[in-house]
Amino acid sequence: MKNTIHRILISVFILSCFLFTISNAGSAEGNLKQVTLKVEGMTCATCPVTVKVALKRLPGVINTDVSFKEAKAVVGYQEGKVTVEQMIKAIEDAGYYADLITGEKR
Repeated sequence: MKNTIHRILISVFILSCFLFTISNAGSAEGNLKQVTLKVEGMTCATCPVTVKVALKRLPGVINTDVSFKEAKAVVGYQEGKVTVEQMIKAIEDAGYYADLITGEKR
């Protein structure tokens, strides 16, 4: 009985190490980056939701914070899966104007 429990614990440990390795391999595909974009043309409090949805549809976009008051979008993304140009195009396709805030890199 004691040997069986010991074997089960070892198996669970090995399996958890294996799963941890696999989950970390997926996140290592691209470096996590953040960019701030100027967003013009938002006219109401629901406009940021539209911008956020447009950005979240892009593969590689991890999170977004869009501010109507500040007219900007802060986007967390995986480099190599999505580009700043794709983000700008997604915002413009949603009906707004977007550009990189001065001092940021593309």
